[in-house]
Amino acid sequence: MFKEISKYIGVAVIGFLVFYLGYIAGWEAKHYLDNWKILRKVDAFNNAIIQMFKNDTFGGKTPEETYNLFVDALKKQDVELAVKYFILDAERRARYKKEFNDKKQKGELEKYANAFPKWEEFTQVKDQENDWESQAEVRFSKTIDKAMIIYDSLLGKEREIQPGTYLQQDIIFTKNINIWKISSL
Repeated sequence: MFKEISKYIGVAVIGFLVFYLGYIAGWEAKHYLDNWKILRKVDAFNNAIIQMFKNDTFGGKTPEETYNLFVDALKKQDVELAVKYFILDAERRARYKKEFNDKKQKGELEKYANAFPKWEEFTQVKDQENDWESQAEVRFSKTIDKAMIIYDSLLGKEREIQPGTYLQQDIIFTKNINIWKISSL
């Protein structure tokens, strides 16, 4: 009788082990296939992004060229073209497009575009972040010799500006695969 019980227990244990090992093998195979599918989708997404960068021709071979193309587009009041010089970020482009179109509707875009300094007036920033191979930054500062009153549109009132040197413009450029784009204006 002990042999018969041992035999049933042995068959049950072996059956359980076969079932358990089959379950683990099936789970591992499903996990592997799920990961493989995900990696294929990630690769397809990455390839689409790379292709999008390769197809983007709106920018220059240098930050200076991109800047000049951007300012020329604004001077021609071509808002659609001007926003194409920004990095491929739909939200950022939409924000600048709205800003430029608002200025255009108010008749202020030409004045805004003409207020941009010439490239030679910028100071190039070279540091850990701005290596001028993948990212570049330029700054334009203006020195005021005497106090002046300006209208501050953010505060909605006039305020006095004391003499000193003030940062007027800071532009950051990012290089995609083959051209420079404006990432911050």
